[in-house]
Amino acid sequence: MLKAQELTDQLKKEIIGQDRAIEAVVRAVVVANLGICDPNRPLGTFLFLGPTGTGKSQIGRSLAKIIHGEESEVVSVNCTEFKNPHDVAKLVGAPPGYVGHEQPPFLTPEKIEKKNTIVLFEELEKADRALYDLLLQVLDRGELKTGRGVDLNFRNCFIMMTSNVCAKEVDNITKNAVIGFGPPAQRFEELDQDSADSKIQAVCIGAVEDFFSPEFINRIDEIITFNRLKDDHLLAILEKFLLDSRARLAMAGVGTAISDASKRFLIEKGTNLRYGARPLRRAVREYLEFPLASLIAESDLEPNQVVHIEAGEDRLEFHFGQLVKGAAIS
Repeated sequence: MLKAQELTDQLKKEIIGQDRAIEAVVRAVVVANLGICDPNRPLGTFLFLGPTGTGKSQIGRSLAKIIHGEESEVVSVNCTEFKNPHDVAKLVGAPPGYVGHEQPPFLTPEKIEKKNTIVLFEELEKADRALYDLLLQVLDRGELKTGRGVDLNFRNCFIMMTSNVCAKEVDNITKNAVIGFGPPAQRFEELDQDSADSKIQAVCIGAVEDFFSPEFINRIDEIITFNRLKDDHLLAILEKFLLDSRARLAMAGVGTAISDASKRFLIEKGTNLRYGARPLRRAVREYLEFPLASLIAESDLEPNQVVHIEAGEDRLEFHFGQLVKGAAIS
């Protein structure tokens, strides 16, 4: 059984800059592991709001990786696939006599029977209202019946929902934030970061109250607004992306040494606080992974060679060198 601090530390390695969300999830896991939560409800129910690209969905996948060993162990429901009332039947199956009854439902007892299963409903606001009616039963009693009359038991599950219901309002606020690493053309009118986060939280809660019914909101344990990613968060996220990239290259027999100037280059190319960490990931792929992979494919690498990565004017430059025994690669 993971201790609270150990779980917190592991989640913070995966989810950067969202301490409040991590603390809420850890509390729920600790209570669940002690067996003192309500036996007639899910282990924990969460609604995550806030700017795009800040880790709202990833926190569920990271928790699944820590608890079950693989991110793929999360049961992910893409709510954009349930925009119409008849689409919702795909989730639990159509009842006898209705079109699609012969098709198996997406949710089955086998998918949610494992203890501490994470069920993730992504972009909740894009689903038809019929889905919210089903979720009322799940959030309140931890159970649901499929179209074939099979009982689904969610009492061993964490229910995590994400929503961009306040996306337009958040984007308008984030436009006024300073992008510290971006070139002058990318800078927006200065707005205090704490003030911006407070405004984002207020508009998100207001949008939720306008969009969802009080009965639905009242059944959720924690409604948490994710923070915008700040400069130091982006640096930490870049280091994580680079660690993953270098590990994959090492498995292919390629050592890498990345200069600090190269990291600054990637930060400048991939910083857009309106869109969170996704532009940074794209920058790593566009300027580092793709050109380096093409270069390696055309080269005959000798044993113990290392690729030194330096920053050019508008691209990264790659130089092959010999790995010195005992030397540290940074």
